[in-house]
Amino acid sequence: MENPTKESFVIIRRIMQIIRWYPPEKKSTLYLAEGYTIHFLLLVLVTSLVAVEMYLEKGYDDLVQVMYLCETICYSIKVLPFLNGNDRIKKCISFFDGEEFRPRDYIEEEILNQSVFLCQVMSKFYIVSIICAEIAYAFPALLADKFELPIPIWLPYSATSNSLIYGATYLYLVIAVVYSGFATSLLDPLIGGLTFQAVSRLKILKHRIQNPENVAEHTSNKILLPSDIYQELASCIELHNAILKFVNEYEECFSWSIFNQLVATTYVLCFICIAFTTLPLVSMESVKYVIFFFVVNGQILFYCYFGTLLYEESDSLVTAIYLSRWYEYPVESQKLLVTLMQRSQKPMILSAEKLVDLTLLTFTTILKRSYSLVALLQ
Repeated sequence: MENPTKESFVIIRRIMQIIRWYPPEKKSTLYLAEGYTIHFLLLVLVTSLVAVEMYLEKGYDDLVQVMYLCETICYSIKVLPFLNGNDRIKKCISFFDGEEFRPRDYIEEEILNQSVFLCQVMSKFYIVSIICAEIAYAFPALLADKFELPIPIWLPYSATSNSLIYGATYLYLVIAVVYSGFATSLLDPLIGGLTFQAVSRLKILKHRIQNPENVAEHTSNKILLPSDIYQELASCIELHNAILKFVNEYEECFSWSIFNQLVATTYVLCFICIAFTTLPLVSMESVKYVIFFFVVNGQILFYCYFGTLLYEESDSLVTAIYLSRWYEYPVESQKLLVTLMQRSQKPMILSAEKLVDLTLLTFTTILKRSYSLVALLQ
């Protein structure tokens, strides 16, 4: 089997290569310039022109437009680490290439196949959702009786003076909207999927601890010797160390992006809470804000759910060791298990910039604070 992690994110890696978020083997100054240029023209510039249009037309009185502006600014900062040729994302995806991660039996292969399937489903779901959302956002302008742009934006020229100028402007804004959609959500299935890849390796680690006899199938004598048990448990400690290194590398790579996602969500929730206090309870505007509420909370729930899976899987490692046949092992092997148990006393907890833990407890806290804010404003 090839690297299951690379198989899990084939589509995402291709899209990131197109928009210059995924550095090639030999990155160059031209590659970095292309990434920053695309980011500036399709996100920063368009967002700035939308802000100008908002100020000239309504003076930032429209909560939806202000919410969009604040959220887009956070998202434009969210992807900056991937525009400077950062190799950490490649390290995370290629991290499980090592021999210690190779499956040894059909159970481990099944665990990896499940992780690949889940990651591919998440990737396809997110990409299809982004494309459908952007089509629904940009297409209605084509059905209008007159020339209309997909987003309200200030331009130094008249975009509706003739069909050629309108078509070029419309196409540019549609591409910008699609890029903005990818900047908003493309990293989410990658971040959540990589967390689940670590969870799968922890499941494999527990399987190897509880079934050290599998090593006999890889030896010439086919008989499990005390030295084989010791060697197998030593390799389990090496596997645990490798998973810890991956989690550290993962946090270094994505912590900033996750933190900006949390900040963007905080902004949006504040505006939604304000809107709830000024709008009728039964109205189309209220329904729109309710949808916004569930969407932004769904993104945070996504991070927190997979962070909780990693925490629970690492926390159950001690129990898996206890449930193994440790009482049948030689003393030297038992000492290795004691060492592994001591190292497992501190579960793996993902965090955003070392400030916020990515657990379901954090998610419920956000919901409680949102409700408290609405109750206070009312």
